[in-house]
Amino acid sequence: MNSCALAGPATAASAAVAHAGARRSNAAVVDVPRVARGVALAPLAQSGAARRRSSRVCGRGRMHVASPRAAILSPFGGADTDVKKRKERKKLRLRIDDVWYDCTGWAKAHPGGSIFIALMDGCDATDVFYALHSNGANGDDTAARRLAMLPTCLAPDAEGANGGAAFAVAAADAGVGHGGEREDTVVPLTTSPIPTPPPAPHTYHNKPGNANSAFATLRKKFENEGWFARNPVKEAAVLAQVLGLYGVGWFLANTHPVMAAISLGLGMQQAGWLAHDYIHGRGAWCAAMRGFGALTNGFSTEWWQNKHNMHHSFTNIDGRDGDIKLEPLYWLSDPAVTGRPDNKGLRKWQHLYGYPLYAMTYVLWRKHSVTSALTRKDKKEGLMLALHYAWLFICLPTPVALASVLLGGFLVGALVTATHQTEEIMFEQGGEYVDVQFRSTREADVKGAERWLWGGMDTQLVHHLFPTMPRYRHHEARPVIQAWALEHGYDFRISSSAEILNKNFNHLKELAHI
Repeated sequence: MNSCALAGPATAASAAVAHAGARRSNAAVVDVPRVARGVALAPLAQSGAARRRSSRVCGRGRMHVASPRAAILSPFGGADTDVKKRKERKKLRLRIDDVWYDCTGWAKAHPGGSIFIALMDGCDATDVFYALHSNGANGDDTAARRLAMLPTCLAPDAEGANGGAAFAVAAADAGVGHGGEREDTVVPLTTSPIPTPPPAPHTYHNKPGNANSAFATLRKKFENEGWFARNPVKEAAVLAQVLGLYGVGWFLANTHPVMAAISLGLGMQQAGWLAHDYIHGRGAWCAAMRGFGALTNGFSTEWWQNKHNMHHSFTNIDGRDGDIKLEPLYWLSDPAVTGRPDNKGLRKWQHLYGYPLYAMTYVLWRKHSVTSALTRKDKKEGLMLALHYAWLFICLPTPVALASVLLGGFLVGALVTATHQTEEIMFEQGGEYVDVQFRSTREADVKGAERWLWGGMDTQLVHHLFPTMPRYRHHEARPVIQAWALEHGYDFRISSSAEILNKNFNHLKELAHI
C-alpha cells in the first residue's frame, strides 16, 4: 500500500537524502474479508467506475509541511488535533480493499482524529487500516463494521485537487507549519503541472498508489494461523512481572530507597512496554486494560495513541512523524534540509548530553498527558491520573518517586526510537506503506535479560508491520517475515544492541559537527 505516497519536486538538499529506488507497486489487490454486524461481508457492490483504480494525481497543492505531534522529548505539546469546519467543505476519500469511501462526514468522528483522514486523503489506506484497526481477525471488528457503514464514492478525478487542499487545510488547522509556528492562512494551491519552488523544504503530493497484494497474503496467513490471538497464560505472566516489580519497590521504599528506585524504575519501563501492547491490541482483554498506562505511569491513553499512530502511519517521514522531530533538544537531520530553527551552540554537544537527557522522557510524557486530559476534559482519564499521582507522592518517599520516574524514562527513551532514528529519514518519497517500514526500521538481535529489557522494541519491524500482534509472538514471527522479505526483495535490517546504540551516538555526533 502507498501510505499516502508522497512525492514532489525535491530540493537539492532533500534529494541528497531521498531513497534512490522506489519499490514496485503491486497492482493486484487481495480482498481481506471484513466483518459487519457479526456477518462476514464480501466486497461492497458498486459500479465499475467506483471500483476502478485511479493513477491520476489527486492533489497537486503546494503547502508548508505540517509539523508532527510531540516527539519523545519534544517540548511541543501533543494536544489532539481536528480539522475545523470550513464554509467550503472538502471531500475526503480513502481507498480500502479497492473500494473508495467518502470519509468527509466521518472525519470528525474518527477516534484517531480527523488529521489522519486528511493526510491520507486520496490514498490507498488498505495496509495501514489493517495494521492499526480492529478488522475482525485480530480480536475485534469495530473498525470493520464502521467502515462498512461509510458511503462509497468514485475515485478522485482531475476536477478538484482535494488531496492537496485537504492537506493544506489540515496543516493550517493543526496550528503548525514549517517550523512549528501557527499558520493563520492556507498556502495557495496550484494545479500547474510545472513544479515551482516550494515555500518549505518539503512538498507532498498525494497519489492513490496500490495496496501490497503479497503483504496481504502474508497478513492473511498470520490471521488464519491465529497469530493475533491472546494467550491468557502469557498475558498473566507479563502482567505479574510488572506488578511484582512495583510491589517489591513499594515494599522497600522506606527501608532500602536505592533498591526500591531500581525496582520501581524497571517496573515503570516494563509497564510502558506493556501499556504499549495493550493500546495496540484488540479484543476484550486489551480494551479492559487501556487505562493501565495511566494508572502505572501517569500516561494519557488518548494522547499517546494519537501521537503513536501518527508515527506508525508515517514512520520516519519528516514533517509527519513526531518521533524524529526532537528540536530544539536534538537534531537528527541537517537544519539546512529541514528548514527548522537551529542552535549551533547547543547542537555541538548533543552527542554528549543526548543519552543522559533521555531520563526526562517520562517527565515530558507525563506533562503532555496531563495537558491532554485537561484539554479534553476527560474525567475518567483524569481520575486514573489522579490515583496514580496520589500513590506516587503519598505512598512513596519523594526521592524514590522521582528517581524511579527518571530511571524508567531513561530505560525507555534510550531504546524506544533507537531502531528508527538512524535509518532512512524520508522527505519526499513515493514508497508504499510496507516499503516505508523496511526502509525506516532496524531490529535488535538480543537474547536473555537484554531481550527482556528491550520489551519488544527489539522486534520493531515485526511490530510495525503487524502492530496488533501480541509482542510475545514477535520472535516466532521474525523468521517468517525474514523469509518473506528475502523472497520479495526487501532489506530486513538487524544488528546487535551495541551496534545500534553506537550508531545512534555517532549519528548525534555527526549532526553535532555539520
